[in-house]
Amino acid sequence: MSTDLDARAFTKRKGALWPSDPIAEEMIEKLKDGREVLVTIRRARNPQHHRLLWAMLRKVVDNTDQWDSETVLLDELKLATGLAEVRVNILTGKAYAVPGSISFASMDQTKFSAWFDQAVHLLATRVLKCAPQELIDEITAMAGPRDMGRAA
Repeated sequence: MSTDLDARAFTKRKGALWPSDPIAEEMIEKLKDGREVLVTIRRARNPQHHRLLWAMLRKVVDNTDQWDSETVLLDELKLATGLAEVRVNILTGKAYAVPGSISFASMDQTKFSAWFDQAVHLLATRVLKCAPQELIDEITAMAGPRDMGRAA
């Protein structure tokens, strides 16, 4: 299994992918002209967007008495948004849900943005009883500028 550490950065220009760093350039140079390769496109995650999530979790924990910590809230949020795997206990036969991962390796920016939007909507409308944009504005003010890598 490859990881983000195995990935190489490329930039789209004029309908083609161009190496963004010397390692990616070396990788391309090693390929014979006309050689067909498989490429997986994955938008890198924006760390600022990830920080906004944690700012939002902190805000909710601080303003409610429903969760002991951001981590507990995050797990419940993953379950509530369907970011989970259902397993069956082999001893009891009972099904249970395990929260999924939001790690940088598990979710690219596109998937994280979609999940983040679900999380914002759920917390704003069901927990804080405010408009989702109001919550976004507050956490952006807490955590910094709103460049969350939403452009495709």
